Amino acid sequence: MFLTRTGSVLGVAEMLSPLSWDQQPFRFVSLHHEDAARLEAAVQSSRELDRREHKHIKREIGQVDNFRAW
Repeated sequence: MFLTRTGSVLGVAEMLSPLSWDQQPFRFVSLHHEDAARLEAAVQSSRELDRREHKHIKREIGQVDNFRAW
């Protein structure tokens, strides 16, 4: 079970070889339709948040560049 912003996602997952002590890849083996929809919504939400943060950072860098003494 995974807890996401859009709700819990319950499914069967296969654990893959660890990448490091704090990164454990996995893949879903079985996922109900409703859980798949919640997972997709969580992924989309995360992508949108990343895009907004990236735009905000670019805007801040642009503002800093305006005040640099070249």
